[in-house]
Amino acid sequence: MPQLPVLIPIIVTGLLVGSVMRNPSRRISKKRLGGVSLLSGLLNGGQAYLVNLLTPQPTSTFLRTTVSATVRQTSEMVFIVSSVLAGILIPLAIVGIAMLYSRGRRGEEEVELPDSTFEK
Repeated sequence: MPQLPVLIPIIVTGLLVGSVMRNPSRRISKKRLGGVSLLSGLLNGGQAYLVNLLTPQPTSTFLRTTVSATVRQTSEMVFIVSSVLAGILIPLAIVGIAMLYSRGRRGEEEVELPDSTFEK
């Protein structure tokens, strides 16, 4: 089974951060963040489904039973569902942590380092 794809959520997160940076208010609503995360998860699930279709499955004449086919279908479903969850959680985690960090930094005063720190 291939690894979970994470390229699409990272690209979607980059697009979201870029659109926030272009916006003069530099704010993002929870509704927009949730929508973008859901879109990212669905795109990631679609990519996982296509990767799973294009990846050749190992075949063996000894294991051609209905049990092995059921196990393979179950593992495919787990792979796709975990890809969707990863696609949803990656943008939420990245942008959520950035929002918390920016809120925490607003309350702090800027501290300047003394010039003696940079002297040799």
